[in-house]
Amino acid sequence: MSQVIIDFISTNYFVVVYGITWLISVFMYRKYFDTVLKYFPIIISYTFFSELLGSLVINYEDIQLIFGYDNHTFYNNLIYNIYHLSFFLFFFYVYRKSLLNASKKRIIKYGTYLFIIINLINLIIQNVLIESLVYAYLFGTILLIYCTLNYFKDVFKDNNLHILKYSLLFWVSLGLFVFHITYLPLKIFKEFYLYELYVPLRQFHLSVIVLMYVLFSIGFVISKRRAFR
Repeated sequence: MSQVIIDFISTNYFVVVYGITWLISVFMYRKYFDTVLKYFPIIISYTFFSELLGSLVINYEDIQLIFGYDNHTFYNNLIYNIYHLSFFLFFFYVYRKSLLNASKKRIIKYGTYLFIIINLINLIIQNVLIESLVYAYLFGTILLIYCTLNYFKDVFKDNNLHILKYSLLFWVSLGLFVFHITYLPLKIFKEFYLYELYVPLRQFHLSVIVLMYVLFSIGFVISKRRAFR
């Protein structure tokens, strides 16, 4: 049993990173409990359990959620389709509350509505049980990149780097931007071209996930309450 656990962790090491980041987020919660990121530990814990369940489904035939499709039972798409909806909606809310420009806030607001509509359309044209809702994910990624870029524009105009390094939202935004700007082309390549050609890039994909959560963790550790923005 211990060898099975060791093998699982060595293959799915990124899940451990989620767990460590969640522990740090809880330990440092006093720094941001009354900010727009106060629900962030819930999102991280949701990420941890979603990835854990998704990895178990992929790696172990005895742990399955979906049956009856071409005798292939290793489907974890439903887990991630629900997770991505929650993840993007949370951060759209964060940036709509954090940005200073009213017109950009409106763009995020209506972009959020459009994101929900695209998810509903995806439910019609794709099977949510066995397929990734790729169009909703791609739109959500583009909108989130837009959010982070406009956040950077706001804070670099009003603050210097010495102050920003103590801002939790800055580190979270940096992590989100680095991951999504990197993974966007990989996702397109993975979904619309040959998946087999994506496989050699998977470790790079996972390393960028780890980098994102390392940046989150740095923010939790070094951030100061008065420098939140």
